[in-house]
Amino acid sequence: MQDMLRDIGEQMRTLFWPDRYFAWQTLLLLSLFSLLTATALETLSAEEEPFQVELLSTLSWIFLVSAIWWALSENPVRVGGFSISPWITGAVLCLFLFEPWSTADRLRWSISSWPLISTTIKALPYFVNWELEAKLPKSHDRSALLMTLLINLLLTSWILFCFRVQDWVSNYPSLLVSDLDRSAFVTDFNADRNQQPQGVPLLESTADAIAEELNGQPWYQTERWLYTRQERLEAISQRTVNSFSAPAEKSFWRIEVPPIKRSGDGYLLKLQAQWLGPVSRDRRFFLEKDCKIVPQDRLRPVPTEADQPPPTSQITAVDCGEEPPVVQWTGDP
Repeated sequence: MQDMLRDIGEQMRTLFWPDRYFAWQTLLLLSLFSLLTATALETLSAEEEPFQVELLSTLSWIFLVSAIWWALSENPVRVGGFSISPWITGAVLCLFLFEPWSTADRLRWSISSWPLISTTIKALPYFVNWELEAKLPKSHDRSALLMTLLINLLLTSWILFCFRVQDWVSNYPSLLVSDLDRSAFVTDFNADRNQQPQGVPLLESTADAIAEELNGQPWYQTERWLYTRQERLEAISQRTVNSFSAPAEKSFWRIEVPPIKRSGDGYLLKLQAQWLGPVSRDRRFFLEKDCKIVPQDRLRPVPTEADQPPPTSQITAVDCGEEPPVVQWTGDP
C-alpha cells in the first residue's frame, strides 16, 4: 500500500513539478500561490473586497487559463481523432470572464459565448506564432477553420434559441397548453406536464368577484347589472390580470360574455377567457365557466297583521360551481 501511494505521489510530482522554469506547470503553481495568498488576505483583511484580493484572484485565473491552454496544446485531448482542447480551455476562460455562478444572465452569456470563444482559441495559433508575429493560415487549414467557425456559429444559435424558448415559456406559461409533438424545433421533455393556463385563475377570480358583487343584492339591481355586464366584467377582469403570476400574458387574455340565456326564473351567464396569443396550430383555445344567477325569496323583517302572510322580497344567489374551467379548442382538429 505504501509503495502504491509512493508511486502515485511520484507520478503527481513528475506531472505537476516543472522540469524547466518556462513550463505550464510553473503557471499552474503561480495560480495556486495567487489563490492561496488572496484567500489569506481576505481572511485577515477587515474590508469586504480589498483591491489586493481582487488583483490576486484575477492573476490566479489568468495563470490557470494560460496553464490549461499550454498543457492541452502540448497534450491535446482527442475524441474520435478530433482535438477538443480549445473547447476545454474556452470553458475555463468563460468561467473567468463571466462568473456564471453569480447570476442567471451571466450563466447564459457564458454558455452562449463558449463555442465562439473556443473557436477563437483554436484559430489563434494559425494567425499568431509563439513570437507574437502575425501570419496567415495555410491554404489547407483555411477550409477547416471556416467549417469550425460555421459549426460553432450554428451551435451558438441553437443555445440562444434554447434560452429564448425558456424565456417564452417562463413569461407566457399558457403556451404549453399547445401540443408541441409536431414541432421540429421545440421538445417538451416533461411529457406528463399538466400546465394550467392563466385563463383558469382569470375565470375563477372573475366568477368569485361576480358572486361577491351580486350575492344578496336585490333582484332588480342584478337585472340592471346583467344589462351592463360587459362593462362590469371588463373592470373585474382588468383587476384580475394585473395580479397574474405571469404579467406579460395579460395583454393576450380577453373576457368574452356570450348572450345570456334564461334558466328557469334566473339566468345562465357563460364566461369565456379567450387566448389571443400565439399557438402551435391553426386553431385557438378558450376556457369557459358557467354561472347560474337566480332569484330567491327572502322574508322582509317588517311587522304585519296576524292573519296576513309575511311580505317577501327577491334577492340574488350566484352559483358558479366548483369545477375548474377546461381548455376548449375552436375549429376542426
